[in-house]
Amino acid sequence: MGENEVGLAVSPSEQDVEVSFRHLCEQAVSNNPDLVALRQTERVSLAAKGVADTYPFNPFLQVQATPFQEAGNGGPNRTYHYVLLMQTIQLAHQQDFREQGAKFALNSTRWNIHQAELQTLAQTQRLYFTALYLRDIQSLAEASHKNNQQLLQILENQLNAGAITAADVAIVRVDTESTRQQRQLANANYRNSLRDLARQVGMEPDGLTEVAGDLQSFQWKLPNTSIQLAQIGPEDWDQVVIESKASTVSWAMSRPDVMAARSDVDVARANLRLASASKTPDLQIGPYYQATADSTTFFGFRAQMDLPVVNSGEPLERQRLAEHQQRITAWTQIQRRAELEATAAMERYAQALSLLSEIRSDQPATDLPSELKGLETQFEAGEIDVVRVVQARNSLILNRRAQLDLLNELAQSAAALVGATGIPIESFVNVAAE
Repeated sequence: MGENEVGLAVSPSEQDVEVSFRHLCEQAVSNNPDLVALRQTERVSLAAKGVADTYPFNPFLQVQATPFQEAGNGGPNRTYHYVLLMQTIQLAHQQDFREQGAKFALNSTRWNIHQAELQTLAQTQRLYFTALYLRDIQSLAEASHKNNQQLLQILENQLNAGAITAADVAIVRVDTESTRQQRQLANANYRNSLRDLARQVGMEPDGLTEVAGDLQSFQWKLPNTSIQLAQIGPEDWDQVVIESKASTVSWAMSRPDVMAARSDVDVARANLRLASASKTPDLQIGPYYQATADSTTFFGFRAQMDLPVVNSGEPLERQRLAEHQQRITAWTQIQRRAELEATAAMERYAQALSLLSEIRSDQPATDLPSELKGLETQFEAGEIDVVRVVQARNSLILNRRAQLDLLNELAQSAAALVGATGIPIESFVNVAAE
């Protein structure tokens, strides 16, 4: 992500090396178990291409000799023998079509691998952003529980001094137990997100102990534009979004799965042309030598060809034609699906980006622990009662949770946009300088 990269702190077994976000994605592409297995299909396709490049017919040699024979005419009684060498020749360029089909099949395999790599990258980014979000939720739960503990201690001291009633203490005690459970759940969710991320990049489930980075430090913008978000006025927003949609659709038309479908069309076309060419029977031809028992010698050529009487090759040709039409339909529909997915992903991202811009302009970011500490100070000074403290604290927590939810939605929509279009995430997400 540019010069400022998000990193992950790994376990001591990994020598405490902080892995950058880019390195994390590279590790996922290199070590993801599904990708490692899928890449073996390229070797199979390469081998299949080697098979197709090899002419499928070898010349054959036939020899016959009859040393034990009887010459009824009292002749020389030579050993009758003959030698026949034949080679099959395809007359309609079938070999070219086989080679083309294998080449296009290899291209399709490679595009499918690239599509899997793209989806692996997008999923890695989703899991990474999820881990950042759940860590912020964990911090929020921790701050809320810590504030409740401090507030409960203050109330218990005041109760012992006879300054408040037991009912006020009971309210905060129940609330403290609730925040304790929320903190435990938030910690478990965060640890599970780290395990999911570790498995995604091919590490041991406990290979990641912490993540570096902060969702609030990311700088977001519309893809394929050099205009910063703050420079876009409300009157220009719709036009900029329309331009970004057109750009993302063009990216989606070059998505690996679209290109794989296009290669499948080429494979089907090559198979159709091969089936049409196979309607022309193969020719077997070669030199022929024969010596008979009466010393007569023959030398010449022998040729052989099937007569397409029962099987003319048209049934196979019709099948290949139907397959070709099927692949064309699949290709056009995959293009349509890519366009719809890109448009939907772009609309989702633009909507989340617009909401974030509005919220940040209306409500500057605040430090939740400082706000909670301020409430505690006001309560100790007797400026507000415990009910007001609880209400204000809940309002602050809900507001902070809403901000985190929006940041998470924006981050998840960014990862979805990568998966739907293939646009590099660096083109619309940067990390703010520390």
